[in-house]
Amino acid sequence: MDVPKLLDANMIGKFIYLPSLMKMDVTSGKVTVINSGIHSDMFNIICKIRSKNALNSAVKKFRDLRLPFACWIGFEDDYPHCKNDLEELGFVCDEYESGMFAKIEKLSRGKKCDELQIYPVHDVKRLNDFIQVYQELIPHDASPIEEFYTKASQHILNPKSALKLFVGYLEDQAAATSALFVDENTAGVWDVVTLPQFRRKGIGTDMTLQTLFYAFDNFGYRIGVLTASEDGEPVYRKIGFQKLKDFYIFNVGTL
Repeated sequence: MDVPKLLDANMIGKFIYLPSLMKMDVTSGKVTVINSGIHSDMFNIICKIRSKNALNSAVKKFRDLRLPFACWIGFEDDYPHCKNDLEELGFVCDEYESGMFAKIEKLSRGKKCDELQIYPVHDVKRLNDFIQVYQELIPHDASPIEEFYTKASQHILNPKSALKLFVGYLEDQAAATSALFVDENTAGVWDVVTLPQFRRKGIGTDMTLQTLFYAFDNFGYRIGVLTASEDGEPVYRKIGFQKLKDFYIFNVGTL
């Protein structure tokens, strides 16, 4: 079992899932490009880059459109000097995340925050709560976040969706989010965020674990994958995740 490739597949799948359903500009081949048309590097992505020419073509596309975008480097199919070529173009890697995995059945079911109530997003109210948490955490992207998730609402709320969103509540207030993306082989946990006033209570850990147990209990998934920030990696190691590799993110503003 090639777990790094399973991680890659789930991650790419999550990147393209909603944009593809929404008929946005999604292309793959020598490079995967998600062009949402929305003015935010959260929703415009270049990844899985197999050649320098493909990289230059994707970058030119966003430059011509004058849209911000993010380049994610670290996929198994990336060509060897991809990161260096981005740096030579003048782009700066401003964050990195660790790709990690765990066997779900070996993770502890004990909760860190007993008061936390976690619900799947099945209706517009829960979706609005999900959006609200994101907007409070990233206020400069508040409008693009609302635009993207509002446009995607019919697909998110479809019971057969491969992407499930979750909201965690503390004292009846939306405090945290997570997302589950399932493919043929893995359950990926993404978009785990906790509002600052609710941190250091174990909420992020609970959102991660309960999302994975939802995949295990309802669909039988046994392998869980995610990416973790520098601060988050030790937390995930402690609860049973193993590091596979690093991803480097180049967030590029309007050029």
